[in-house]
Amino acid sequence: MKHLTCISLILFLTISAHATIITLGSGSGTNSGTSYPAPYGNWWWGAKHQILIKAAELTAEGMSAGDLNSLAFNVQTANGNALEDYSVSIKHTVSGTASSFESGFTTVYGPVDYTPSLGWNTHTFTSPFFWNGTDNILIDICFNNTSYTTNDKTYYSSTSFTSVVFSVGDNLGVCSSPGFVQTSSDRPDIQIDWTEPSIPPNAQFNASTLFTCSGLICFTDLSTNSPTQWLWDFGDGATDNTANPCHTYTSNGTFTVTLTATNAFGSDSETKVSYVTVGLGASVPTAASCTPSTLNGALGFGITNVQINTLNNTSGNSIEGYGDFTCQQTTLFAGQSYSIEVTFSGPSTSNGVAWIDYNNDGILNDVTEKIAEVLAGMSMTENIIISPSAVLNTPLRLRVSADWDFEAVPNPCSDSEYGQVEDYTVIIEQDTSPPEANYTSDVIKSCDGVVQFEDLSTNIPISWLWDFGDGSTSFAQNPTHTYTASGPYDVTLTSTNVFGSDTETIVGYVSIALGDQLIPASCTPTTLGYCCDYGIYKVQLNTINNSTTNGVEGYQDYSCEYKTDLFEGSSYFLEVRTGPNVHDTKVWLDYNNDGNFDDATEVILDAPNQINPSTSYTVPIGFSTLNTALRMRVISDATGGISNSCSDQTFGQTEDYGVEIIDPMSVSEINENDINVYPNPTYSTLRINTGIYHSIEQLHVVDVTGRIMKIQKASNNWSEVDVSILRPGHYFIIIYTNGNRFSKPFVKL
Repeated sequence: MKHLTCISLILFLTISAHATIITLGSGSGTNSGTSYPAPYGNWWWGAKHQILIKAAELTAEGMSAGDLNSLAFNVQTANGNALEDYSVSIKHTVSGTASSFESGFTTVYGPVDYTPSLGWNTHTFTSPFFWNGTDNILIDICFNNTSYTTNDKTYYSSTSFTSVVFSVGDNLGVCSSPGFVQTSSDRPDIQIDWTEPSIPPNAQFNASTLFTCSGLICFTDLSTNSPTQWLWDFGDGATDNTANPCHTYTSNGTFTVTLTATNAFGSDSETKVSYVTVGLGASVPTAASCTPSTLNGALGFGITNVQINTLNNTSGNSIEGYGDFTCQQTTLFAGQSYSIEVTFSGPSTSNGVAWIDYNNDGILNDVTEKIAEVLAGMSMTENIIISPSAVLNTPLRLRVSADWDFEAVPNPCSDSEYGQVEDYTVIIEQDTSPPEANYTSDVIKSCDGVVQFEDLSTNIPISWLWDFGDGSTSFAQNPTHTYTASGPYDVTLTSTNVFGSDTETIVGYVSIALGDQLIPASCTPTTLGYCCDYGIYKVQLNTINNSTTNGVEGYQDYSCEYKTDLFEGSSYFLEVRTGPNVHDTKVWLDYNNDGNFDDATEVILDAPNQINPSTSYTVPIGFSTLNTALRMRVISDATGGISNSCSDQTFGQTEDYGVEIIDPMSVSEINENDINVYPNPTYSTLRINTGIYHSIEQLHVVDVTGRIMKIQKASNNWSEVDVSILRPGHYFIIIYTNGNRFSKPFVKL
């Protein structure tokens, strides 16, 4: 028996050799006999607690992935009362704060009746709980008596985050159906028995940079399961056996790096093929006139990724300070369009800016050489066109800067208060391809006939020929043209450079409706200072269905582009979608067409203190200026921001639209030979064919009193309307096509 006891003791010591007791908390306070959190709290019949421990706290104590064998709470004063069905459960969680009860736990102790005692009360798990080494853990403890005494007083320490969520009650079922939930940052002190896993490491590593012009790269071991030995193979014949070595490559090329990590239980290797690139003596841009620094990198702001063309660099945040990545290069073509994408880090949004030193003088001009900017974002993505006047075939400096948006927008030489600056290299070459013709315009529907065109052709054209579709042409790059007749027009642009030409034609690109122009409004409100998602996101009334950004755009006049026809006495759904905040919203319709909006007689929606207001709007009879385009004004602003139709907005905005109130009987009879409505009379289906010159936009079926019986949208030169549900009688079909409106009587049999 003596030999057996000795063997058992040796075996126990061998198994327990790697067990470690981890203590979290310093005992700075205790709960009282009536206050919570209290893991042994019987001031109420039952108490349920969930206690959050962050992974960073455990790793700070030297823990890695492994088994948790028990936990303990430290009692200052014990009252000697048993706690019935006391249980402990654990789970992994990604939550960074304890705000509500979670589910999905694994029970590791109990339920048993437990009587706390002075000092550390250890609850040994029925089976170990394996902590994965990366996630936070959440501990659920609960009991439920049928009477109450007082709490055992337990030591606690305050945490910088909400670490405990709890509920108490004088009833059964506290553990299964907790009542009122409370939270606290006073967390009971905890001891955890942890066993380092008896498994080999999982080898992992990273490098300080994937490109180097100097040859120096520092490597960091990220292996799990506590390696004790390391073997690095840098791919150039050199090796190292320290945990985090720095190595200097002496030749150019791309190198494969391997780390073998070892502990008492075995080894593991990670190989990254063609991982680092060395370009000793690579051409770099002209030295910059300034090198901004990071003043405070502790908050985690900064730049973590920059992409443009073939350049794609991932880096740390502002704790690294200024990053010189000028040995990383990409080639761009002058006049071509590229997307630059920059990812920021940090607990909040940043202002970001990028520049290219196009003239290679070492001075980055904040106006002429700025290529991208974003305010208050977590990233910056912009399409840029490379300047055709850039110095060619020479390394040029690309600078990217980002800082917390509480600070001023960065300029090329400003130090970053919390962010950082990174520099890269671009080489710009001449593209020998012909242009790719492309263009845009300020409007595609015009009521005054004036359209401003903008050339978007790539590959640096040097001459342009515009054909506006009305017999007029222009050789200007960005011409303004005035149409003198209504109708749709095809627009053609031919762009030319020394390598060739290209032509872009868009059929029916602009639509001119000279008769739809509204008289000017007596005032144009402005947005004084956009903020916080206030403004108008969408306006819907009959055929008007216009989605926009928000108050950041300020005043917008959509009265030509978005116009609808309403009939006297008919009702329509009117909706204004606003930002997520509560708004005051008001809509006027200038019935008498005098350019003013009367608050007594011309308000059609008044919705204070609402989100996304809507109403059923009935057009008055005998009150309007008929068959004339009228201005509808929509204003939405922060509560209290609207005084009248001319008041400037605090955060929101004003939008104007066009409305024409018509009498169906006044619509011109169809007399064009290529528009056919048949069969007439009809029992069930009415067919409309407008030929090759007219595209149907919408169809209205109205009775002889002007009441709308049916509305149908279309997008072709023919359509069918089901009228089978109509009673027999006389009706009109009103056809909207190419900015015109026609009617045709028909008989329903």
